[in-house]
Amino acid sequence: MNLVNTDSKKKVRVCVIGSGAAGLCALRHLSSDLDYFEPEAFEQTGNIGGIWIYTEKIGLDENGFPIHTSMYRDLRSNAPCELMNFPDFRTMKGNKGSGVHREILLSYLRDYANHFQILHFIKFFKKIEEVRAEIIQSGDKNITIWHVKIKDLNTMEIVCKEYDAIMVCTGNYSRPNIPIVSGIENFPGQILHSHTYRKPEEFIGKNILIFGSAFSATDIGVELSTYANVIYMSNRGERITSKLPPSIIQVPNIKCVEGNKIYFIDGSSVIVDVFMYCTGYLMEFPFLDKSCAISVDDNFVYPLYKHTININQPTMCFLGINSYVITFPMFHVKALFFLYMLKKRFKLPSKEIMLEDAKLKGNKKRHAHRLFLSQYDLFDSLAHEAGFQPIPHIFRKALDLWTIVREDDLWHYKDYKIIINNDDSDAEIVYSP
Repeated sequence: MNLVNTDSKKKVRVCVIGSGAAGLCALRHLSSDLDYFEPEAFEQTGNIGGIWIYTEKIGLDENGFPIHTSMYRDLRSNAPCELMNFPDFRTMKGNKGSGVHREILLSYLRDYANHFQILHFIKFFKKIEEVRAEIIQSGDKNITIWHVKIKDLNTMEIVCKEYDAIMVCTGNYSRPNIPIVSGIENFPGQILHSHTYRKPEEFIGKNILIFGSAFSATDIGVELSTYANVIYMSNRGERITSKLPPSIIQVPNIKCVEGNKIYFIDGSSVIVDVFMYCTGYLMEFPFLDKSCAISVDDNFVYPLYKHTININQPTMCFLGINSYVITFPMFHVKALFFLYMLKKRFKLPSKEIMLEDAKLKGNKKRHAHRLFLSQYDLFDSLAHEAGFQPIPHIFRKALDLWTIVREDDLWHYKDYKIIINNDDSDAEIVYSP
């Protein structure tokens, strides 16, 4: 099957879904070759920035759709800002520590969009209703035409447009994962997910149970520690050995809830006022028709080559499905990989090889797209296969330094600062509160 129309006079029409960091990155690279590409992006809200947009609203927005962002007011990045730079726009620096406030990240994205002059490609208040693939014959070859239904949220009018390629840039931090907890329906206190957490002062003097112990659980727990009376952090995995504030007490996995008493699997119990799920998010792409040939099972998106290319329909890619990753540089290498493929600068391997790569590597489907320390292996492999400049190798060392500090001191790690030499030859980390 031909990937795109081979008519040299016709530009490749590319639909970008979303204008968060991934969508902006896609547009930046598409717009670098407007003789070849004809990009168009659709954003459901009226702003760029995606997850980095803060609002005190929770629940539904003015159009009746769920609030997308999980951003809380005082959030600081849990990845060092120096490593969050797009490799071709390294302007973001922390004033002190490398864990910077969310406003710095959003300002950086706006600067990025303005610098590369990509805002005019974005259509705001447009909701993607459906993406459908149609295989048609062109000469002696088959190509895929993408039919996209788009709803104008101001007029409610729906139009259908055709594209040669689809870049899904919708992210994966908007639909909360709420695991079943026996008896929680009778809990008399406040129940919330980290998705709707906004301000720590709303929890002054409270006894809080945080269900979860990953990034959002520890970051929010540390933030709440100077406001709450006590925070019980229920860990379903191994006990955290890193330094934590004294008001955070680690407890075992939850057995059940009776009234405002939480029972744990070791028989112990505590009484709390607040039950907060920090249990992650569910991956979903409700606009994808079955013709897209993508399945999502317990957050495992299949079949994708290198977490990016839809193997069944290679003119569709996904930029934002990975977690435990420094996202901006990931978007950069994934976007380049996809566009180099569309421009036929390299050829994808056989379907059999790609399907082998797409297989579940661990025991848990919901962890299939977690990368963490292996992320630079993926970045390097994408760059090597497509033939573009890889992420500077020093970024890997800098992440290792940051990880060591984080694993030692979850309480203060965001106050450490990554310093990378101007020539990318070395990196160090210093405490900079």
